[in-house]
Amino acid sequence: MNEMRHDWLSDRWVIYAPNRTTRPDDYDRTSHIEPESRLRCPFCRGSEHETPEATLVLPSPDWESTRSTRQGDLSRTRAEWLVRVVPNKFPAVTYGPPPIGWSHPDVDEIRERRIGELNDSDPASARPLFIKRSTVGAHEVIIESPQHVTSLTQLSDDHTQLVFEAYRQRLKYWRARREMKYAVVFKNYGADAGATLVHSHSQLICTSFIPSDVLRIQKRLALYHETHERCYVCSVLEKEIEARERVVRETDHCVAICPFASRFPFSVSILPKRHRARYEDCSTEELADLSKMVRVILRAIEAEHPRCAYNLVLQTSHFDHELPDAFHWRLKVIPRLSKIAGFEWSSDCFINTVLPEAAAQSLRNRIQTLEVASTLSRVTPVS
Repeated sequence: MNEMRHDWLSDRWVIYAPNRTTRPDDYDRTSHIEPESRLRCPFCRGSEHETPEATLVLPSPDWESTRSTRQGDLSRTRAEWLVRVVPNKFPAVTYGPPPIGWSHPDVDEIRERRIGELNDSDPASARPLFIKRSTVGAHEVIIESPQHVTSLTQLSDDHTQLVFEAYRQRLKYWRARREMKYAVVFKNYGADAGATLVHSHSQLICTSFIPSDVLRIQKRLALYHETHERCYVCSVLEKEIEARERVVRETDHCVAICPFASRFPFSVSILPKRHRARYEDCSTEELADLSKMVRVILRAIEAEHPRCAYNLVLQTSHFDHELPDAFHWRLKVIPRLSKIAGFEWSSDCFINTVLPEAAAQSLRNRIQTLEVASTLSRVTPVS
């Protein structure tokens, strides 16, 4: 069970997980050079014993007929797996029964009580300044390939779709756990993005509370929906597709844009064209389209900024969201091309050195160049 502490001034909870300092690290932090290979990788085929027992194994592209999380099926498919999900050996949060006397006040309830206390002139009713409590949650690793690949761009479209199917199945599983309130899937690529192992993988963290920033955004989305009777993101997508200035790519089911007020250079948001609050509700066709879109965008970013670290974040509605019509799931790709410095830390106001319109144009050009090169490579010369 991990400890959380509340920062009253910023209205944020902080999770403390000292055990994560002992996790393995592939990166040389002194030279900032990534290793070319690894003799013993815990994520490669043959090293399954070095990870906790899998919670999900997707052994083949025919996942609809082969998916299972039963122990017997996992052992039979161990030798032929393509995507494995395992509990993190160094979790930020852990799942288990709450300790005796444990309570789980809702974030709104805490905020309302605190506001009432601030307005109460009776000092005897004041709560402590230093608030802490236990929290439950889960932390999983999605191992994206049995081969020692370092990027999703090294996988096929079908294989990448399996990765996104693993996201869908694990989010469905944790949404069904009533004590869980929030979950996020993310991918750290490169040392500057927080990665410690180079073998391509993603992570899922779910918690028994809703982070303050997430709750704040949800409330703004709900306010927009109440005022305009439609989804804010749907409104934005309609305008972006019409203007096309910041659209990087559009497919049957998805749109990739460089957001109008993005905080970081070359940030890309991938959104479903059809309104969906929950990522888990995506159809197989939509997942196939999304997986291809992500590979195209990542290839363009990797070509535009070789060896650039990035974070990939999948945001879906929190588990007890009451207004599904107000939230729209999204996937963000955030290249780590700039550093967060003193001004950003002091003000929470960010300085972006690249206009999103310029970033979108550069990525469109890269995609076009890559597609032309791919077409030419498939042309067989006539002898």
